[in-house]
Amino acid sequence: MKPVFSSQDMRENKFKAGLGYLVFFLPLVLCADSKLGKHCANQGLLLLIAAGLLSALLGILAGVPLLGFIAGLAIKLVWFAALVIGLLCFLQLTTNERAVELPYIGGLKILA
Repeated sequence: MKPVFSSQDMRENKFKAGLGYLVFFLPLVLCADSKLGKHCANQGLLLLIAAGLLSALLGILAGVPLLGFIAGLAIKLVWFAALVIGLLCFLQLTTNERAVELPYIGGLKILA
């Protein structure tokens, strides 16, 4: 389901809210009353949690002698991918005024 936001909320808060894809708590501070800000903060938090869990799982493999090097590279790749996804979502919001919901996990609501 595509989230719908008012044009005023989009116009006034798109940059501040978009920062939430990169640093999830910034919209909660900069535009606390914005529905768009809460959405972006939630998506950023979900992205952070997903990258952290995947890194933790790969970290278990990092202890295995032969797989350790590959797992270490994979952990770095996970965090790089999370950064790229966050940047792409930020750019989508600021340039096209389209709030992105992450696939598979975007429907979860942690921040109400």
